[in-house]
Amino acid sequence: MRAPKLASLTLLLLFFSLIASPTAFAQTHGRVLFALAPYPNCGAPLTPLIADKFGNLYGTTLSGGEANDGCVFELSPAATGWQETTLYSFSGIDGNGPHGGLALDVSGNLYGTTDDGGAFNRGVAFELSPASDGSWTETVLHDFGGEGDGATPEGNLIFDRYGNLYGTTTAGGSYGNVGTVFRLSPSGGGWTETILHSFQGGISGPGPIDPLGGLVMDREGHLYGVASFGGAYGGGAVFELSPSEGTTFAERVIHNFKTDGSNPNSLAMDKSGNLYVTTEFGGLGSGTVIELTKQPNGNWGENVLHMMNFDDGFWVVGPAVFDKAGNLYAAAEFGAINGMGSVFMLSPTQSGPWTETVLHRFNFQFPDGKDGRSPYAGVIISNGKLFGTTSGGGINNDGIVFEITPSPPETPFSPQ
Repeated sequence: MRAPKLASLTLLLLFFSLIASPTAFAQTHGRVLFALAPYPNCGAPLTPLIADKFGNLYGTTLSGGEANDGCVFELSPAATGWQETTLYSFSGIDGNGPHGGLALDVSGNLYGTTDDGGAFNRGVAFELSPASDGSWTETVLHDFGGEGDGATPEGNLIFDRYGNLYGTTTAGGSYGNVGTVFRLSPSGGGWTETILHSFQGGISGPGPIDPLGGLVMDREGHLYGVASFGGAYGGGAVFELSPSEGTTFAERVIHNFKTDGSNPNSLAMDKSGNLYVTTEFGGLGSGTVIELTKQPNGNWGENVLHMMNFDDGFWVVGPAVFDKAGNLYAAAEFGAINGMGSVFMLSPTQSGPWTETVLHRFNFQFPDGKDGRSPYAGVIISNGKLFGTTSGGGINNDGIVFEITPSPPETPFSPQ
């Protein structure tokens, strides 16, 4: 479902460069840690980074690697700068084109998905395990099969307290190829997949379809996610899945997007159980960030935290992250200077919209610019700083990994 956006990236950037006004913007506050390079190196990162307890960063790229089917890479801080290591290159049968972020277990194993490749060419869920000699071994946990099963997983995986993995697929399922929610459970040295929910779309009414951005889970084991299309008004929805009888989960739509946003792509949960959604369109037309808060009657109340206005960014991407002061951080894929995107902070207010501070406006200059362009995912907080990726830009125009120091300086900023 996301491929057309990449195909139209060049046209969008050309359009934005004609209408943007870079002279009005303040100085940026970021630096490039590493510029990705073209095949056979890893290029075009589309997913959020993750960090381990040592400050190493891990991510995936859509392309590059030995077969040009995508990579998993590590960036490690060193005295001479950040060192990049390609941990694994996909080759098709083991997966192709990771769109989702990674998950890390307590033993240092990495877990993720690819939206293509595998035994049925419908994507895989995989595990990467480190060896003592520094090499990594991939294990395919599940080959997605399409009808009856899921297909094309594009979100990250999450763990529950028992070691089960949960995720979404944008296609497949039992009703019209519009997506699923699945669980992978360790069993007898392997992993067993269970389809917890198949989305139905228009079969049983205006239901959500095409879930993106992975899932979050509350303390009671309820799963929450976003569907980029469908819902009561066609612009997507936020859904809740509650454990039911047997292996199924009962679906409830807790929010339908209308004028407050459209095409949600990520979901985050704070420690109080509130949900935060980023949308690609809606609001003033450039995307929104909204908060959903559970009410005593079980319904969910909405607060539109910010409507993007193009000068600060367009097409918001997440998942959102928070510091201890409650500030929220996310990115915009387009807009700002020359339409190349931004990273911004939203700070809480007593009520209504939150206060926005744009931390960095990307400004890649072809052919030898160092800055990135078009972040395709949100940022993370590690060691008190923001880290993220862009899908293009950098000295090779294959994307960058960047670091942003908090701005303004007086803002409290530390990992949650």
